Amino acid sequence: MFDEIREASGTFSCPSCGARPLWDPEAQQLKCPFCGSMSEVEMDRTPPAEYDLEGAPPARALDWGEQKRVIHCQACGAETILGPGESATLCAFCGSPHVLEDQSAAGIAPESVLPFSVTQQSAVSSFRKWLKGKFFAPSKAKKMAALGQIAGVYLPHWTYDSDTTSDYTGQAGHYYYVTVPVTVQRNGKTVREMRRERRTRWTPTSGRVYSHFDDVLIAGSKRLPEKLLSRVRPYELSRLCRYQPGFLSGFSAEKPSVNLAEGWENAQRVIDEEMRQLARRDILSHADEAQVSSLRSEHENVRYKLTLLPMYLSSFTYKDKTFHVLVNGQSGKCGGEAPISPLRVTLVVLAALAVIALGIYLYYRAGGRFDLDEIVRFANYVEIDF
Repeated sequence: MFDEIREASGTFSCPSCGARPLWDPEAQQLKCPFCGSMSEVEMDRTPPAEYDLEGAPPARALDWGEQKRVIHCQACGAETILGPGESATLCAFCGSPHVLEDQSAAGIAPESVLPFSVTQQSAVSSFRKWLKGKFFAPSKAKKMAALGQIAGVYLPHWTYDSDTTSDYTGQAGHYYYVTVPVTVQRNGKTVREMRRERRTRWTPTSGRVYSHFDDVLIAGSKRLPEKLLSRVRPYELSRLCRYQPGFLSGFSAEKPSVNLAEGWENAQRVIDEEMRQLARRDILSHADEAQVSSLRSEHENVRYKLTLLPMYLSSFTYKDKTFHVLVNGQSGKCGGEAPISPLRVTLVVLAALAVIALGIYLYYRAGGRFDLDEIVRFANYVEIDF
């Protein structure tokens, strides 16, 4: 694959005028910004190479297929990778203009990439629709967000494979039933009767479970919190292509801020949670309830690769705090952060309390019963949708 990239990088120009073409998400081809000529990039969906976690990355794993430059944001610390002739005056992660070229290497090259399929225009439309729905956001913050720029960035993600074996200890719960006397009210009288109750008998248990994990996906970025990234997922990873530099033309890529070892630590937490659930199911195969007390896992045949996923980023600052809005570069799904106006929240709470108070008033005016017709008439009047 890397030999093909090197060959492609030597002819990475418009076949008509010689300019550098840019990836067109709509056409799924390279398009020359000057003469409009189109050229294809091979979309090879054969399984990409994966590397042994314990070994040093081979030289070919550092080959991006063309010369790359790294810029560093002095405000948020983000490191962004650019291609030849490409420049950035603002940081895509915080909007700061304080970006300087860094002499550090681009690092491990991606083995696969999910090319952008959503245009910037479509991303802006999704962003504006999302912003319009933020009722509790202050008007000033909405205006600042609307003025912000939106940039297409490939976010790095590590994937890990592992053959994992876990030894567990826990408790197995088995149901049994007892008959006990209870006191109840019958026709205004207190009486005693017998009732059957379910109890659980817990006994110690232990066991071993095994599972193969393929492509555990871990975000390689510290600039965007996981809870924010999860709002715009999923990606259709079956559309991943083996990396070619043409896919990145016109877009930047973040240099991983989560290194390989940190990514593996995060992956182990994901794997351990899956193994804990597997241990619980193992206990339930011979019990009614299950508790897992401890889990000790061993991982073999651990391998990794780096992949790039497309994302449009926009950020704005309100009251000295930076807020991010993301648009999935494959699906167009939008999600983000926005400040909340205490005044708007207060007004909504007061309106809700007023509705509750009116409901209580109508209840007592009707002699302690709900007049459904009157409540519906009021709801229609204030446009409440039942």
